[in-house]
Amino acid sequence: MTSASLGAGNVTITLDGDEVTLRPSLKAAQTISKQAGGIIAAIHAVGRFDFETIVSVVALGLGVSQAKEVQSLAEKVYSTGITDLVEPVTKYLTIIANGGRPVEVGGGEGEPDPR
Repeated sequence: MTSASLGAGNVTITLDGDEVTLRPSLKAAQTISKQAGGIIAAIHAVGRFDFETIVSVVALGLGVSQAKEVQSLAEKVYSTGITDLVEPVTKYLTIIANGGRPVEVGGGEGEPDPR
């Protein structure tokens, strides 16, 4: 069994001008799956620019749970613009679906990920 290096599944986003890090966790995976009807459904919702799904995923990735903090986060997501968040939030969801580990795309044995 291979283990990912510490922080390998983290995704950094810029939120209202500040860099923040989404961290994959079992709790985030379970909550997103329950709220969206599965991880793939959450990915589809993000691809449809569903504001509430994006806010929820970002909140869970940041460990934000208090209603007041989530509202403040929603304002930051709005200020940032969801178009800038679709790609990194989708990447984060893909990592969650892979047990918190980055998904290797393309490349062969020993070759770095081309992204």
